[in-house]
Amino acid sequence: MTCAGLFNSNGTWDQHGDLRRAHERNAFVTDQAIAGLIRDLRSRGLLDETLLVWAGEFGRTPHAPGRDGRDHHPEGFSIWLAGGGIQGGVVHGATDEMGMHAVEHIHTIHDLHATILHLLGLDHERLTYRFGGRDFRLTDVAGNVVRELLA
Repeated sequence: MTCAGLFNSNGTWDQHGDLRRAHERNAFVTDQAIAGLIRDLRSRGLLDETLLVWAGEFGRTPHAPGRDGRDHHPEGFSIWLAGGGIQGGVVHGATDEMGMHAVEHIHTIHDLHATILHLLGLDHERLTYRFGGRDFRLTDVAGNVVRELLA
């Protein structure tokens, strides 16, 4: 399994204002690039063994104080996965009509991490270690593999 990373660290995705202009620019810069990456991986026979994860740091509200922004929100967010053992063309889960709270197939970030580790060939439960009288692991002794996403 190959992991490929693309990071945007200059803060241009963290808009709390000027969403229309900034997100149009971000979409223009990324949508063709990610489509090209997927096409390239598929043509080389590498998509099945390369896991693509497209995510932000957390969810966003559909609104914020001010005219054209949004705030941080951890109760409902979207992430897409492709390749690397993920079932294609599946939408799993939903938020309420405002995009605020997950209401269908609700999973935690620990479930996402457990699923990613599973796709990388690791059993997250076997990564448990004891320190200071407490069990620790990458999924914080929680998380379940979301089997409905697996190919």
